[in-house]
Amino acid sequence: MTDKTAFSRRSLLVAASGATAGAFLPKIVHAQASMPELTTLRSTSKSWLWAAEDYASSAAFFTEARVKVNSNASNRGTNVAALQGGGVDIVLGDPGEVLRARAQNLQIRTFIATVSRYASHVMLKNDILSKRGVDEKSPEAKKIEALKGLKLGTTGPGAAPDALFRYLASLAGMDANRDFQLVPIQGGGPAILAALQQGVIEGFCLSSPTADMAVQRQNCGYLFQMALNPPTQLKEVQYIVASSGEATIASKRDALERYARGIALALRSIKSEPQKFKAWAKDWFEGLEPETFELAFANNGAIYFDDPTPKQALLDGNIAFINTVNKQMGAAPLQDTLTFANVSDPSIAAAAMKGL
Repeated sequence: MTDKTAFSRRSLLVAASGATAGAFLPKIVHAQASMPELTTLRSTSKSWLWAAEDYASSAAFFTEARVKVNSNASNRGTNVAALQGGGVDIVLGDPGEVLRARAQNLQIRTFIATVSRYASHVMLKNDILSKRGVDEKSPEAKKIEALKGLKLGTTGPGAAPDALFRYLASLAGMDANRDFQLVPIQGGGPAILAALQQGVIEGFCLSSPTADMAVQRQNCGYLFQMALNPPTQLKEVQYIVASSGEATIASKRDALERYARGIALALRSIKSEPQKFKAWAKDWFEGLEPETFELAFANNGAIYFDDPTPKQALLDGNIAFINTVNKQMGAAPLQDTLTFANVSDPSIAAAAMKGL
């Protein structure tokens, strides 16, 4: 898959385990002159999970909101520690990262939410699906049982794909540490697909377009199509959020409101102008065969919130999910002191939505 956007290299300070380390990350630069500038970070360069930001850039919604956005990819499963290094203003990722970071006293908050489905799909080789007599329409318990003993690729402990496997294990009364072989793989989608081809793993959990590429090129099929056919408990989730450090929120609030407005404009267009979004996505996710793209769009075109304002009920669901995953990992539940009031800042999105 060829990326039409020019990538450069930018050194960002990534803080992890209390130490600051330099990391060179690929960067998508969407430059507009004479505007406040924000630098964002996500796990991979292209995914339907980050499409609201990329669409806001390409379709000039950030220009309309009067903000310049530099989008970076780390090829790491977790990234929120970068917010304390000073080189990143916003991290896109799942709320579990934020909750765990807040539990360790990292002073960050979520301020918008973009994706309303746990849209990291569980994929298996078709021969394994056939041998185990399952497909994505099989009963939930039978699908989870089919994972037993398999080598399953994730982006690492603490990341959303790893968490989903552990959550699925809990639904079937299984232990992910004993019943699955979770294999951490760094390098994003290309590394996952390479590991699949080389037999290092037999399946994986990741979002589209990696899931689509696995169908197209690696003879894989869906076990859990999480956008359209998730477990009942995950019908609606606050899956992808944007987070920022409290110091950044204090010093760059106006720029963050502009960013939130650009995202809100993009989400509104995705909802009201689906053919415009589809045309953009077809170009953005270049390299997919037409039939595969149509499947990908059908699966992912409606995974976004209409309104990016964080919601307390959905954060409560995130907390319950993480506590289930923590139990699988032998870790303590999240502290009761973690609340919507000290994890999220909905006022930024609320201000951005005024007069939209």
